[in-house]
Amino acid sequence: MKNIQSKFLTLALALILFLIGCDQKSDDDKLLELAVSSNGTKESGSNPILNSLALPTSTPADVFLVGAAKADITGPFVQSSTGYNSPGDEMSGLAMRLYSRAFVIERPGGSRVAIVTNDMIHMYQSVKMGVVKKLQADGYGSAFNNDNVLLFATHTHSAPSNISWYTLFNLFNGVIGFDKVHYNIVVNGIAESIKAAYNNRREARIKFVAGNLSNFANNRSSAAYTLNLDKANYPSNINETMSLLRFEGTDGSPIGLLNWFAVHGTSLGITNRRAHGDNKGYASYLAESTFGGNFVAAFPQGPMGDVSPNTPDPTDITKPFLRPNDIDPSLDALENPIVHGTKQGSRALELYNAATTTLTGNIGYRHSHVVWNNKVAVDPAYIGTFSMPWDTNSGNTTCVATIGGGFLAGDEEGAPVDFAKEGDIRNDFVFENGAWVKKNYSLTNLSGAAQILGYLWPLAQLALGSTKYEACDKEKFTLLPVGEVDTFWFPNPQVPFVPVVLPLQVITIGNTAIVASPFEVTTNAGRRLKAKLTTTLAPAGISNVVVGAMANAYAQYLTTREEYSAQNFEGGFTAYGPWANAALIQEFDRIAKDIVANRSTTAGPNPPDLSNQQFIQTWLSQNGIVNDGGDFGKVLTDANSSYNRTKDTVTVKFQGSHPRVVQDKKLDGSLSSFYDPNTYTYLEIQKKNGSSWTTVANDNNPYTAYDWARTGGDLSATSEVTITWLIRNQPAGTYRVVYNGLAKQFWGIFWTYKKFTGTSKEFVLQ
Repeated sequence: MKNIQSKFLTLALALILFLIGCDQKSDDDKLLELAVSSNGTKESGSNPILNSLALPTSTPADVFLVGAAKADITGPFVQSSTGYNSPGDEMSGLAMRLYSRAFVIERPGGSRVAIVTNDMIHMYQSVKMGVVKKLQADGYGSAFNNDNVLLFATHTHSAPSNISWYTLFNLFNGVIGFDKVHYNIVVNGIAESIKAAYNNRREARIKFVAGNLSNFANNRSSAAYTLNLDKANYPSNINETMSLLRFEGTDGSPIGLLNWFAVHGTSLGITNRRAHGDNKGYASYLAESTFGGNFVAAFPQGPMGDVSPNTPDPTDITKPFLRPNDIDPSLDALENPIVHGTKQGSRALELYNAATTTLTGNIGYRHSHVVWNNKVAVDPAYIGTFSMPWDTNSGNTTCVATIGGGFLAGDEEGAPVDFAKEGDIRNDFVFENGAWVKKNYSLTNLSGAAQILGYLWPLAQLALGSTKYEACDKEKFTLLPVGEVDTFWFPNPQVPFVPVVLPLQVITIGNTAIVASPFEVTTNAGRRLKAKLTTTLAPAGISNVVVGAMANAYAQYLTTREEYSAQNFEGGFTAYGPWANAALIQEFDRIAKDIVANRSTTAGPNPPDLSNQQFIQTWLSQNGIVNDGGDFGKVLTDANSSYNRTKDTVTVKFQGSHPRVVQDKKLDGSLSSFYDPNTYTYLEIQKKNGSSWTTVANDNNPYTAYDWARTGGDLSATSEVTITWLIRNQPAGTYRVVYNGLAKQFWGIFWTYKKFTGTSKEFVLQ
């Protein structure tokens, strides 16, 4: 979650008042019982296929079976939450479609894995569990299971949400509640991409390459980074390394690429209301357009917790970072992800062409669930010298999941607040009389109306029992104990606000290991993890370690111990306390040692299946589209007669219908009665060729946008659709804008559906 502005205070005050009036019903064992007894059993254990480099068949060591595919996962993009999770903000348009991009990789006669990258804000545990269920229901259960399917989120902040099973991600949001339509669109789409990739496997070779992408990203939490005791070991406060897997048929034909680079999906700002894959989505678009055909280019995340694609304000690095259109006002905001995505996509293509190191050997996978809320004991060996002077040398553990007050100050991606500076809301340790003494922060130090929180806080502390978390949280000002606050929450009091049974996964392809965790890992936290695993895995022949992030679930941020002490935004959202980084290294090292020793990995308990406990749904999820009205497709504001073909903007407004109608019909399988579901587009830019028209851009083109608005009030049936086309160096000629819609109309006791098209007048580019 990111960039909660001052309007969050209203929700916080309401929640505090609610909690004050509640009686606590604590039962410390209920969560673990849910975890262990989900579906009545514990998980059977990670597949014990071992990661020996000995070949299982006579197939050449460098030949694998590889399939690649992508599927549309664009969910409801109006009247749904924005990717910035800012209370009250809603999506209202579409700029680029969102996709799931899957690679199925198999060693003939050996193991198989699916690595799937998805244009999503977070990868939720609900989605991973739903995808595995869907694959099993569709007859792919013998090919795929929880252990060999790896799901990444690109972390685009321009993707709608409301699909988690956990309250925090559905409560503090633009729209409150769970959206079952959106959830099913995403789950079905991801499963379809995996099935399609599986069904088009062919003999292939895989090449690994790494190189730097310099002068692009920036550390947005540099003050916290400077506290790292090992910062002198690295040339930069971000990791500029880009790692890439090149997939090609044994005949040399291109299949696709997987590219890891750590950077936030925040090229579009907090005021954006259009669905978009952001910079990684555009990087995929660029690479796929370059190759054409069925080439698939996926850009999963690396340790990007403190990495921004944007530029620090040269006058004050604590001010909002500058996006490309801030630096060059001639750019449209829609071009921000194009600027940033081009840098990633172009460098990835360079590396693809330069890749020469062919992978050989077997496929392996390990998966383990860890109950982070259970105060995992951390061996001092994994802490080493990375501690603060007031820390003790023993007895350190993870903490019960809490959210710290530090996040209230916002971050540099666009929402610093007036009532506190980043890093202000933290507990201090002061050396007095020969000992370190903790000085707790007071919310009355906040300025303006935010001081109200300070006066109400003592009552809220009593209701929450939050004082019991303070010792473990150390510098964090414990605001909301999300691992146990569920005991207050009606109607689902036995489920935490966040998942606490978290997945760790390692996939090996020959000498390359892909390490996947559910956290937004900061740069240096990722470096320490990679350094440890590189050493541990070396005896198994593993020489390339790629650290991924935002995988299989979402568990907020994870900083180093030193960064945590600063309690910047990232530290405030490091839910499991100051030793989370050391614990992550320890638990992954356990898995790595299993790989080296050729032994099975402890699976851990299953997370609970909460699919039947989503009692609070969004209004549209619960009720659907009630009615559309008006003269559908009527042009309300038409195009001009001519435009500059080099650089201009076309805007046409139509009488519209709710775009969710199309998604509802696609989901229930009946869209084919009106449109081809595989080719449907909300908009088309068409060029005249003689007496016919050719579509030159659709709703996935990065220079088009579709915006929807209800007219006549919230209960009105009428709406308007505005289609925008940014003209950038287009061929001269005659063009028009086409809007394709589907309306749902209520006639007292039944509904009907009406297909319609709106068309602008012809205009000339010259």
